[in-house]
Amino acid sequence: MNRRKVCVIGAGVIGLSSAVRIQDKIPSIDITIIADTFSPYTTSDGSAGFWEPHLVNPDQSEELRKWGQETFDYLLDLVQSQEAGKLGAQLVSGYDFSIEHHDQDPFWKDQVIAYRRLEQKERRFHPKNKGGIFYSSIMIDVKSYLPWLMEKFKSRGGKVQFGTISSVNEISDKFDLIINCVGVRAYQLLNDQNVKPIRGQIIKVIAPWIKHFYVDFDGAEGTERYILPGRDYVILGGTGQEGNWSTDINQKDKNRIWESCVNLVPSLKNAQKIGDWVGLRPGRTKVRLELDEQRGSSGCMVIHNYGHSGAGVTLHWGCAGNVAELAHATLTTLSSRL
Repeated sequence: MNRRKVCVIGAGVIGLSSAVRIQDKIPSIDITIIADTFSPYTTSDGSAGFWEPHLVNPDQSEELRKWGQETFDYLLDLVQSQEAGKLGAQLVSGYDFSIEHHDQDPFWKDQVIAYRRLEQKERRFHPKNKGGIFYSSIMIDVKSYLPWLMEKFKSRGGKVQFGTISSVNEISDKFDLIINCVGVRAYQLLNDQNVKPIRGQIIKVIAPWIKHFYVDFDGAEGTERYILPGRDYVILGGTGQEGNWSTDINQKDKNRIWESCVNLVPSLKNAQKIGDWVGLRPGRTKVRLELDEQRGSSGCMVIHNYGHSGAGVTLHWGCAGNVAELAHATLTTLSSRL
């Protein structure tokens, strides 16, 4: 099986983790990552690295719980490891005012730590005295995490190639198995009409006094409000604009994000702004993780792993494990035909 050649298309958190977990499952496998964007320029690099199943379809909750739990446990191991500081892996606790009532409890409530309803005196933390929840989750600095994964991948003999793939058929005669982790580009690559961008815009600020996260929705469609304290800076967001392909900084969005977050936590008024970022989350009706035996003109099989919306970091390790199992089973079947 180790003589078989595998290609992973995409070098974001989904592609890199898939490649590493395939190496875990099949040591010494001949595996190559092909991408036209690498860290620190991927969509994943702009992610807050906050574990929460965001913008996903609850109809897929059984699979999401499985993938999310495996990822949470893995990230918690990193938090408790000697690598935690290097990776910015940390427990973070805080308030979510978007889940105001008991009947809104999410499917993932038992996966985070110490999930509970807010006490009456905690309502004062919201300008409209809203109820909500308090829990502890995990954050990781994705700009540090992706190079760490890449170093692990290369140290095991993994190969990296720069290039833009316009069709799976371009490379299907060179590999036995292709892992498709192209994110929102699946819309063009596969003509997947279920894929659409969910545009996210954020502001990065220096505010070391912010120790808790805050999540809220301020009512307008396509808008979000969150304050997420990472290792090096605090992220203020955001937007969730479906179908918007623009990667330009929108001043109107920037002003709304700033005013909305300052309204929620007034001390942010004195925070130092250090940057803005826009990225296109790979929205899809459901996460697509499956073996597609029909793709590839030369008979090369394809495993799809894309459409994670705003939950790429939240689901990545669990999904990658699923991909590794599929890859092992597929290559075992191919070898048995020899």
